[in-house]
Amino acid sequence: MAYCQHIGVEFMFINDVEQCQWIRQKFETPGIMQFSLEEKRTLLARMIRSTRFEEFLQRKWSSEKRFGLEGCESLIPALKTIIDESSQSGVESVIMGMPHRGRLNVLANVIRKELDQIFCQFDSKLEAADEGSGDVKYHLGMCHKRVNRVSDRYITMSLVANPSHLEAVDPVVQGKTKAEQFYCGDTEGKRVMSILLHGDAAFAGQGIVYETFHLSDLPSYTTHGTIHVVVNNQVCYRRNGHNEMDEPMFTQPLMYKQVKKQKGVLKKFAEKVIAEGVVTTQEYEEEVASYDKICEEAFTRSKDEKILHIKHWLDSPWPDFFTLEGQPRTMSCPSTGISEEELGHIGNIAASVPVEDFTIHGGLSRILKGRANMVNQRVCDWALGEYMAFGSLLKDGIHVRLSGQDVERGTFSHRHHVLHDQNVDKRICIPMNYISPDQAPYTVCNSSLSEYGVLGFELGFAMASPNALVLWEAQFGDFHNTAQCIIDQFISSGQAKWVRQNGIVLLLPHGMEGMGPEHSSARPERFLQMCNDDPDVFPKLSEDFAMRQLYDCNWIVVNCSNPANYFHVLRRQILQPFRKPLIVFTPKSLLRHPEAKSSFDDMLPVTHFKRIIPDDGPAAASPEKVKRVVFCTGKIYYELTRERKNRGMDDAVAVVRIEQLSPFPFDLVKAETDRYPNADLVWCQEEHKNQGYYDYVKPRIRTTINRTRPVWYAGRGSAAAPATGNKQTHLTELQRLLDSAFDLEAFSGPL
Repeated sequence: MAYCQHIGVEFMFINDVEQCQWIRQKFETPGIMQFSLEEKRTLLARMIRSTRFEEFLQRKWSSEKRFGLEGCESLIPALKTIIDESSQSGVESVIMGMPHRGRLNVLANVIRKELDQIFCQFDSKLEAADEGSGDVKYHLGMCHKRVNRVSDRYITMSLVANPSHLEAVDPVVQGKTKAEQFYCGDTEGKRVMSILLHGDAAFAGQGIVYETFHLSDLPSYTTHGTIHVVVNNQVCYRRNGHNEMDEPMFTQPLMYKQVKKQKGVLKKFAEKVIAEGVVTTQEYEEEVASYDKICEEAFTRSKDEKILHIKHWLDSPWPDFFTLEGQPRTMSCPSTGISEEELGHIGNIAASVPVEDFTIHGGLSRILKGRANMVNQRVCDWALGEYMAFGSLLKDGIHVRLSGQDVERGTFSHRHHVLHDQNVDKRICIPMNYISPDQAPYTVCNSSLSEYGVLGFELGFAMASPNALVLWEAQFGDFHNTAQCIIDQFISSGQAKWVRQNGIVLLLPHGMEGMGPEHSSARPERFLQMCNDDPDVFPKLSEDFAMRQLYDCNWIVVNCSNPANYFHVLRRQILQPFRKPLIVFTPKSLLRHPEAKSSFDDMLPVTHFKRIIPDDGPAAASPEKVKRVVFCTGKIYYELTRERKNRGMDDAVAVVRIEQLSPFPFDLVKAETDRYPNADLVWCQEEHKNQGYYDYVKPRIRTTINRTRPVWYAGRGSAAAPATGNKQTHLTELQRLLDSAFDLEAFSGPL
C-alpha cells in the first residue's frame, strides 16, 4: 500500500478540500516517505538511545515506578525528527506537555537533561535542598537551550511540569506558548511552537482536550497550530502494563501472552537496516555499547549527588527577576500609590473615547460622563479603581492581560474596557491602550465558555514572564469549580511541588444578594482550607513581617471592601519582589454602592494596601467603652454599619474589616483586640457557618489573643447549598444574622 508502508492515514472525514489535497500530496506520492542512508543511521542511533535507556533503568531500578516507554520506543526518534524539521524551518522555542509514560526518556533523549540528574532522582536517601514538598520524578519538567545538530541553530525546549491529572497540562502549554509568541513578536507562530503528547484513551475521554482545541481559533488564544502526538497504547503495546509495578496478566492474560512474544522495535529495525547494508552488525553493537557506557558513567556520577536541587528542573526560569543589579532583591515593597497627576490622567482616559468619529452607545455615554464626574470629585468606584491599577502598570511598561467570559464589558456591565462603534461593524476602541506612547500593551479578551481550559491557559501565560499582570475573571465566583483541577494541582501547590512561582490573579465575584445558590458564593472556604499558614502559632514579628508572610505563603487571599484597596493589591502583585497567586473575592452589588467609593487621597504616594481596616468612628475614639468588636470581610461591612447606625450603637460596637484573609494579619488583629480590652469578639459573615471564612478565621483570632477570650459567631447556620433561591428567605436570614451581631446579650458563658 501507499502512505507510510505499514501505516495508513485517515483523512476523508475532513470537510476541507484543500486540506485533503495537501494530505494526498504528502502521503500518496510513491516513494515520498523513503529515508536516505544517513537518515536511517540517525534513526537507528536514536532508537538505540530510546531503548537502551529504558533497559538501563529496568536493570538498575527494577522495583521503581518510572512509566517507561517499552513498546513505544519509536516515540523518541519521532519527536526528535519533528524538532529537527521545526528548527530548520526557523522555530527557536518548543514548549511541550506530556503524560507520565516516556517522560524520563523524553527528558533524557529529547530535551537532553543530564543523565546523572535523572538517575539521582531514584535515590531514596537524597535530601531536598529547596523549599517545598517536591514531586515524583515523572511529574517534573525542565527548560534547556542547546544547538540542534541537524539545523545547527540554537533551540530552547521546555517540558512543562504537570500532575497525574490526565491532559490538565494541555491549556497550560498553550498559554505559555502564546505568551512566548507575544513577548517576541511572533504573530504567526513561526518562532515559538507547542507539542502535546497524549494517550489515546485520555485524548478521546478527557473534556479538557476539547476545551483546549476550542481556544485555537480565538485571536487572543490561538498559537497558530499545535503538533499533537497520540500514543496508542494498543497498537504500540505496554510491555509492563500501566507501570512497572503493575501485573496486567490479572486482567488481560491473552493480550499479555502475545506482548511477551513481541520482538522489540529496536531489534526488528536493527535486523532490517543490517540486512539492507545500512550498518554492519559490528557498528550496531558498538553504538549500543557506546550508549551503555554513557549511562554507566552517569550512574556512577549520580551516586555523588547528596542533595536534590528541584530548581534544576524549572520549566520556566526567570533568570533576571530574583536579582537586582547582580544582588538578591530585598524583602520589601515600595508604596503602591501613584501621583495625583497620574490618577487624573488615567481617569480622564477612562472617561473618554480617544478615537475620532467613533459613535458609542447612549447608555455608555452616561457611564463615561459618570466617570468624568468622579475624576473631578477625586473619587473612584470599583471599575475606576481597577482602571487606575491597570493603567498605571501599563504606563510603567507592565503588560496587563485580562481574560474570562465577558470581561471586556464585565459581567455586570461595569467595566467597558472595549468600546464598540454603533455604526461600523466590528470597529472597536480600547482606551486603555491610549494612556502613554511608550506604554505596554493591554490585552482584554472575552474567552470561550470554558473555565478549566481558559484558567489553565492563563496560568501558562503567567508562567512565561514575571513582568506581566495576568488576570482570569470568573463570570460568577462559583464557576471556578469547573476549573478546580487547575486550582488544586497547579496554582495552590505549584511552587511547593515544582519551585515555580506564578503571579496569576483570580477575580471571583462573590456575595449573598438573594440570587440563588449558583450565583452567590465563590467558595472562599475552599481557598482558605488550602492556605499553608499555621492557625495555632502566633508568628514572630519583625520589621518586614508583612512581606515575609507573603513570601512564605502558597497564595494570597483577599476580599477588598473598597476600590482603593483593590487598586493597591493589584499594584502590589507586581511591585513585590516575588510572585504569588492572588485570589480576589470581588463584589457585585458594591460595584455601584454609593458608599463603596474611595478618595484619590487613599491612592497617592506613601499609601499602600491595608491588610485590615480598623473602625474609625466613635467606637475608636473611646475604645474602653466599646462592648463588642465585630470582625468581618467584604460586602457585609456595609450592611453591618448601616444596621449599627439604625440601632444608634456607633459608640458601643466597633466594626473591623479583615481585607487580607491569608496570610492572616496576626499583628494587626492583635493591635485591634488589644485596643478594645473590655469588648467581646465576634466574627460576622453572610455565608453559612460551614462555609465562608469562619473555620479559617476563628482559630487564628483565638491564637492572636492567646485564647483568653471567646470568639463568637454571627451569621447564617450550616447548610448544604451556598444560598437560598428565595428572595424573602434571603432577607429574613440577613436580618437574623444582623440581629445576632448587635444583640449585646446574644453571647454569654464559656466558649
